[in-house]
Amino acid sequence: MSTANLLIIHQGALGDFILTFPAILRLQAYAERIDVLCQGQLGKLAQILGVVNNAHPLEAACFASLFSDRTDSRTVALLETYSDIILFSLSTTLEQSLNRLRTRPVCRISPKPPVDSHLPLARFILEQLHRCGRIDKTDTDQHKIQLPQQKAVPQNPAKILLHPGAGSLRKRWPLSRFLDVAARLAADGLEPEFILGPAETDLVPVLQPATRPLHALEDLQELVALLQSAGGYIGNDSGASHLAAFLGLPSVVIFGPADPARWAPVGRKVKIMRPALQCHPCFETETANCDHPQCLERTTPRQVVEAFYETARLHASLF
Repeated sequence: MSTANLLIIHQGALGDFILTFPAILRLQAYAERIDVLCQGQLGKLAQILGVVNNAHPLEAACFASLFSDRTDSRTVALLETYSDIILFSLSTTLEQSLNRLRTRPVCRISPKPPVDSHLPLARFILEQLHRCGRIDKTDTDQHKIQLPQQKAVPQNPAKILLHPGAGSLRKRWPLSRFLDVAARLAADGLEPEFILGPAETDLVPVLQPATRPLHALEDLQELVALLQSAGGYIGNDSGASHLAAFLGLPSVVIFGPADPARWAPVGRKVKIMRPALQCHPCFETETANCDHPQCLERTTPRQVVEAFYETARLHASLF
């Protein structure tokens, strides 16, 4: 079952990609080298975190041939260096394109569970890897995976990072409530700071006049360094939240219309905030939130702060 050189191909965004990390870490026991073909920044991130050995940017011109009938000799030569390929994709067309270029079939894995499934994505991926013969059955338990350790003493344990953005506007908890959380943390002697990604510039005009520091980041390496310097994290269901959780940072992640049973970040110190409701999470089945999304509105700043203190256990160390 072991392989010499393994190539992971992933087309997704940051959060989805990070949810594959537990599976890739498990695959390290089966491969001498694991490389990845994905978005350039995501590949660099996986290298920095020690998840893969090398990364190839999916946006490079030579890889465009994978999505067409044209064959690029450079791509073929690269693929031939790998004894096995695992493709995270819903596209059977891409799978067929890869199989035309190789003698051994690729293992295509769905990047998400069926909508009616409550199986966590990380576990879903491990089970698919077992079904296609890439790992043993005993290795499908995600809880046995050794995640990276967060630094024992961050540069500033009192720094708490708040991320009010998300890849979808539907997932955003009201910004006013993040400002309330920041005020509560500051009143307790902590140092809340806001972070935003390149897709969340609409929040800058509101946050800039605030008295709290604001980090507008373009680079994932900067985000990693910032997270590792802090004592905790609070954010929406987003790629940054998945990264904070994976790094072992004490984190509270606010879920709304998406199903945390499927999409919750993987980490040792993560608290998920979502009220108990009769309605099923609708992010994957409806095109818009309802007029008054109780999944977001019923979560209060007080509940978030209390959950953070419980998760990070900061009361004993800071007060």
